[in-house]
Amino acid sequence: MTADSPGRAPAPPPGTFGEGRAPIPELDGVRGLAILLVMLFHFQGSRPHLVPKALVYPMILGWSGVDLFFVLSGFLITGILIDTRDSENYLSSFYARRVLRIFPLYLVAVFLCFRVGLPIARRFGIDLDPDGSLEPWYWLHASNWVSGFGRDLRPLSHFWSLSIEEQFYLVWPALVLWTKPRRLGAVCAGLAILACVLRWVAAEQGVPPGALHRLTPFRIDALAIGGLLAAVGRTGPGRERLRRRLGLGAALIGAGLAALIVAGRSAVSAPMVRLGYTAFALLYAALVFAAFDGAGSSGWLPRQLRRPWLRAFGRYSYAMYVFHYPISVYQAGAFEAWSSNASEPVRALVWFASVAFGIAASFAVGLLSWNLLEKHFLAMKRFFVARAPAVGRA
Repeated sequence: MTADSPGRAPAPPPGTFGEGRAPIPELDGVRGLAILLVMLFHFQGSRPHLVPKALVYPMILGWSGVDLFFVLSGFLITGILIDTRDSENYLSSFYARRVLRIFPLYLVAVFLCFRVGLPIARRFGIDLDPDGSLEPWYWLHASNWVSGFGRDLRPLSHFWSLSIEEQFYLVWPALVLWTKPRRLGAVCAGLAILACVLRWVAAEQGVPPGALHRLTPFRIDALAIGGLLAAVGRTGPGRERLRRRLGLGAALIGAGLAALIVAGRSAVSAPMVRLGYTAFALLYAALVFAAFDGAGSSGWLPRQLRRPWLRAFGRYSYAMYVFHYPISVYQAGAFEAWSSNASEPVRALVWFASVAFGIAASFAVGLLSWNLLEKHFLAMKRFFVARAPAVGRA
C-alpha cells in the first residue's frame, strides 16, 4: 500500500542505485484499482440484504484488493532492494525511506484513535478498549496478531494488513541481501508454497479462519509472489518468458479461481483460506506484470491504468486506506437509518449515494493528508539515497 515505484528511464544519477527514477504510471493505476476494490467491499454496507443482490454481489470480492496491494508491494520493494543491494548504505537508506513513507501518517492515525476518538466515545458510554490492552499492539505495527484471534478495535480493524506489510519490510531486506541473486526467485517461490501449505495444515488443525486470514506466516504468499515477479520478470530472458506465457497462465489461474469463488466467496471460507489467497495473488501478479511490461504502450490495459483519475486514487491510496474504514462505519449507519423503511428503488438510490459519499470522502481525506503531511516527509527522502560502494569494494 505504501511502496515506492520501481525505476524506469531515465537512468539514476551517478552514485545511486534504484533511486531518483521516474515512476511507472501504470503501476500507480494498479494501486488505484486496489484501493477501489477495498473501498467497494467496505462501503457495500453491514446489512447488504437491504440492497438488491445484483448491486452488492460484484463488491463482495473487493476484500481481495488487499492481496493486490501485497503483490504490488512485494514486486516494488523487492525490485528496489535488488537494485540497491550493492550500495554502501543499503539497510539505512531503505529503512529511513520506509519510515518517512509510513510512520508519519500511521502514527497520526493511531494517536487520533486512542488519544482523541476513544476518550470521546467513552463520554458517550462506548468503551472499545476498556483495559487499554489493545493500544500497544497498534503502536508496534503488530495488531494482526491480536485481531486474528478476535480481539479487534473496529475503527482500526483494517490495520492488520498494514502490520503484515511492516513485518515484511522488517525482514525482507536481509533476505534479499543474504540470498544469491540467482536463487532469490526460488526462495520467493518456496515461501509462497510454504504459506499455502501452512494455511492448509493449520485449517485442518482447527486454527480459526480469522487467524489464517490475518497472521503474517499465513499471508506471506502474496508478498513472496510479488518478490518472485521482481526477481525473475523485470529484465532479461525471464521477462520474455513471462510475456509469452502471460495470457495462458492468467486464463488457467482465472478458471481455477472462478471455481474457488463458486465454492466460497468470503475471505474466510474454507476454499479461500486453503487455496484462494494464493490463486488471487497469482492472478494479480499477472496484472502487475502486464502493467509493468506494457508501460508506455498503446495497449488497452496500459491506457486504462494511465487514466488520471485512477492514478490519483493510487497516489492518495495510503491515506485513503487508513481512513476509509472509519468512514465506512458512519456511512453504513447513515444508510441504514435513511433507508430501512423505504421502498426498494429508494433504498437502491440511497445506497448508491452512500457508496459515492464514502469514496468521495475517503478521496478528500487522502488529498488533504498528502498535501498537509505526506508529501513533506516524502521530500526528505532525498537525504537517504542509496550510494554506490566505494572504489575497491566488491
